[in-house]
Amino acid sequence: MKKLKLFSKTYIFTMALISMIIIITHILIYLGLPKVYISNKEKESDNIIEDLIKEINKVDADIEKSFKLAENFSEKYNIKISLTLNEEKKTFQGHEDVDIYLDQNSVSDETIVLPDIKSDSIIKDYEEGITGSKSEEDFNQYININNSSIIKSKSFKTINDINGNIQMAMDLEAFTETRDVILKILPYSILVSLFIALIASYIYSKKITTPIKEICDVTKEMENLNKRAFCKVETEDEIGILAYNINNLYENLLNTILSLEEEIENVSKSEKIKVDFLRSASHELKTPLMSMHIMLENMILGVGKYKNHDIYLEKCKEVVNQLSKMVQEILDTSRLNTLDNKNEKIIDLSQIVNEIVDTYKLIAKSRQINININLEDSFNISIDEKLFTKAISNIISNAVNYTDEGKEIRIYIKNNKLIIENDCTPISNEHLEHIFEAFYRVEFDRNKSSGGNGLGLYIVQQILTITKLTYSFKPIKNGMKFEIDFNNKNII
Repeated sequence: MKKLKLFSKTYIFTMALISMIIIITHILIYLGLPKVYISNKEKESDNIIEDLIKEINKVDADIEKSFKLAENFSEKYNIKISLTLNEEKKTFQGHEDVDIYLDQNSVSDETIVLPDIKSDSIIKDYEEGITGSKSEEDFNQYININNSSIIKSKSFKTINDINGNIQMAMDLEAFTETRDVILKILPYSILVSLFIALIASYIYSKKITTPIKEICDVTKEMENLNKRAFCKVETEDEIGILAYNINNLYENLLNTILSLEEEIENVSKSEKIKVDFLRSASHELKTPLMSMHIMLENMILGVGKYKNHDIYLEKCKEVVNQLSKMVQEILDTSRLNTLDNKNEKIIDLSQIVNEIVDTYKLIAKSRQINININLEDSFNISIDEKLFTKAISNIISNAVNYTDEGKEIRIYIKNNKLIIENDCTPISNEHLEHIFEAFYRVEFDRNKSSGGNGLGLYIVQQILTITKLTYSFKPIKNGMKFEIDFNNKNII
């Protein structure tokens, strides 16, 4: 039984249950029907006698009218009635006659049921009574019972204080015949019912187990992470709820797997970026270190121009300062990966920009660069002040370093965007693709001479990504334009 499939178990159990119900029902019908029928006939006989007594009282117990009423009742209900009034007795038979004598004393106010009394045996008893065992005087009524009958007797007193007695016999032959017919067709009824139960059990079991089998098949596909797997059961019962919950569970599982895959991919990218960054950093540090090493070694050996220690010691100091600055920016850049932008506070955009511009005005003036600021449309934003200041500072520093002498830098706000434009040679698309990469330089010699190390825009990109600000850096007619869009931030 344990190894059977769900359909087989359901089918066998359902069939057995229905079969048991059918058999028990047929047995109860066969056994209980006679009792119910006889009980109803008893009540019916009581009602007939009571009705007859009422009618007799209505005619003031008039003998002739009373006997007429008894005759009418016997014909109406097809029964045998024996009515006694003031010791005057008459018997009336309905449409059928039978062949039995009953002793007056054997019939009381209680019901008598005579089952399966055959005419032959009755006639035999009657003949024995004639021969001497019983005299005809011992019998005062003659009632025919072919198979079974209900005999009822009731004494009463009329409204005129006339003593009366009613005896009634109700034939049950029709019911007996019906019961015999039921007994004969009972096996066929059971067989037909069992056949219907066989088909009904199959349909029911199929109806119940099919959705469960479909769910089982789908979960097998889900086990193999088939993204198209879906429970199509659309009922609103517990099975439908189960299918719905499985679909939701599988969807959440797929989303979780997708998130993990994305996280793994992001981690891989992050690790690759770190490796590339460290490789680039080591390369950038190696060059000035090598330069300083050569100068110091030649100074020690007193080779050629390096004999002049005053000049080359100063150069070594510059290299050290350059290295120190680069190391600090590398450290700052590495720390960006650990920041989460949780130190947000409300700041005035124009105030931050003006403070940053003030630090670059002297450098710009030395190069005859004009900084034109228009922040009339400024607003407050909620952001990490330290990170945001670093990003804007790098953008403005980059603009100052790359603006041609005697040209202009324009800083203004338009449509909730901070825009920084500088007049310079526009950067080609070839370089723009890599402009935000760590240590990437467009013009290497110029960048080195100006102190640039290729980390400025890389840091800007990292910070703007952390703060969830969209940006763009693109060429314009006479230079470059950097835009920071604040529309996706809660402007206060």
